[in-house]
Amino acid sequence: MESPDSEQVLALAGMVQALAQVRQVARYGHSDPRRTEPCLRALLGIYAGDTAALYGGRDQLQPGLHLLADHLTHPSEVQLTRYLVSVLHLERKLTANHRRFREVTEGVRRAAEQAAYFGLLHDNVIRNLGGLYTEAVSSIRPPIIVSGERAHLDDPRNAALIRALLLSAIRAASLWRRAGGNRLRLIFFRQRLIAEAHRQLATS
Repeated sequence: MESPDSEQVLALAGMVQALAQVRQVARYGHSDPRRTEPCLRALLGIYAGDTAALYGGRDQLQPGLHLLADHLTHPSEVQLTRYLVSVLHLERKLTANHRRFREVTEGVRRAAEQAAYFGLLHDNVIRNLGGLYTEAVSSIRPPIIVSGERAHLDDPRNAALIRALLLSAIRAASLWRRAGGNRLRLIFFRQRLIAEAHRQLATS
């Protein structure tokens, strides 16, 4: 098992990797399957104490680790910061609402069974995950407001993929919190997180 610092950084990397793909879809109307698939694998997988394994290996989180290290060092991406803070807040509220949390857990389990048959990026899987987010998460206040091109946001497949990726980011937020992460660590232990992100990249 990885150290708590390592688990925290890997969870944060998973979160920012998913949120970067949210931004990509919203702005340009497409995602990178090589970066999206690990996020959905982690959402639908069973956590056994190893965050890297949940994503399919540490190498699958390299884009997120790079982005995390850059963003913590030079936090110039205001939109990414806003998404990150919103997801952390939403995860806490969802976890505290036992009925909604059970609904999401059951919906993710069904989606995992579907993905085992069709594949992680199949339209049916994405559509069902998007619907689960709409039904169980979107009404929690304050909602996450995704900015982008209206034509891309209005496309049903893009909208469903964005919501599925937001669910993945929420899952990563729960892993971050389970490993001892909180907002204060992001503020006061930023240099330690940056160093751990670089260490993870060096050993990938």
